[in-house]
Order: sequence, then structure tokens, then C-alpha cells
Amino acid sequence: MKSILLATTLLCAVSSAAFAADTVEVAPVSAGFIWTGGYVGLQAAYGWGDTRFDDGATSNWFAVDGFAGGLTAGYNVQFAGNWVAGIEADLSISGVEGAFGPGNLGQPDGGGWGCGDACTTNVDWYATARARLGYAFDNLLVYGTGGLAIGRVKSQIVDDPDFYVSDTNIGWSAGAGVEYALNQNWSVKAEYLHVDLGWTERANDFFRSETKFDTVRLGVNYRF
Repeated sequence: MKSILLATTLLCAVSSAAFAADTVEVAPVSAGFIWTGGYVGLQAAYGWGDTRFDDGATSNWFAVDGFAGGLTAGYNVQFAGNWVAGIEADLSISGVEGAFGPGNLGQPDGGGWGCGDACTTNVDWYATARARLGYAFDNLLVYGTGGLAIGRVKSQIVDDPDFYVSDTNIGWSAGAGVEYALNQNWSVKAEYLHVDLGWTERANDFFRSETKFDTVRLGVNYRF
């Protein structure tokens, strides 16, 4: 329940900011498509990255990957001609996961790190809340983005209850993208986003995992 509330808060924050922005005066912009306004949308992504374990000794990385998809909401303001600033939040159900084993995962110094039957990491869901800044070429917007990331991560050595951790982490995300307005209401986008969810750990627990991944995603937005 805590995980769902955290993700929902992100989307609500963007919606509140969008309503507040209606009261802000926006400088005149050049003729052509105007990016100012709120939007909601859908997005689908493929993610790939790495995870590692630590129990006092840190293991080597092993790979995670998979598909994800979900909802997006945001608000843009066009200013100083063709510059566009905005805020955006998204929530994705995730299939990003990976496994190593059975066998020795190893350590960077050449030491051993045993995985028993298997070491596994699953990212159940993740959400981001980011600022965006870009430049509009009429109905084509090129932008960079960065901000917070939140995600639910579960890691374990299979069938070993002492090596199990599951928690909601706060990390960071950054990337870039392009968005193309088909008309005044509909736009499509392609975006690269790096998501770092940091260490998943429990208080007073010796076992933890670190997870980070990159995504390439496509989206469609409806603009108000």
C-alpha cells in the first residue's frame, strides 16, 4: 500500500502543478505550434541494466532487462521564443528482472560470491518525477530531463530466506528525448532515460542489492 501511495503522490503533484500554472503569465512566443499546456499519455519501454549484491563483500554485477509501460502526466510552458520548460511524472509496471546461477558470481577482486541455486532481482514498478527543458522547432521539441526516481525492488538468493530483501527505493533519473506534435491535441515521443534506484536494504540487515538500468521508450500524449 505504501508503494502505491508513493507512486500516486507523484502523479497528483504534477496535476496540481498544472492547475497552478494556469495563473502564471507566459511571455509571447513566436508564431507556430505552442507547447504551453498540460497533457496525459501512455508510454512503453524496454529497459536493460545491472544489479549486484552485498553481504559485507560486494559481488560482481549481473544483468537485468525487460519491458515496462504505464502512464505519463505533465505540464509545459513555452517562453523566450522557442524555449520550453516543464514538469513530468510517470508510473510504469515493470518486467525488468535478471538472474545469475547456480554458481559463483564472484567479486571484482577475484574473490568468490556464491549464488546457490540463483541470484535474482526484480523491479516490480518504478516512477519518476522530472523537470524538462528543451527547444522547439515549431512542432518538434528536443529536450533534456532529470529528477527523482522511485521503484519497488526485490532481490534474493533463491530458497535462502537470510538473503532476501524487498523495499521501495528513492533514486534519480536523467535522459533526453524528442517529441513531435501531430496536431494541437496529439503528440508522439521517443525518449532515453537512465534510472538509478540505489541500494535496496532493510534496517539492521546484512544483505542488500543495488540496481540501475537504462530505458528507451515510446509514448503518445494528449494535450489539453
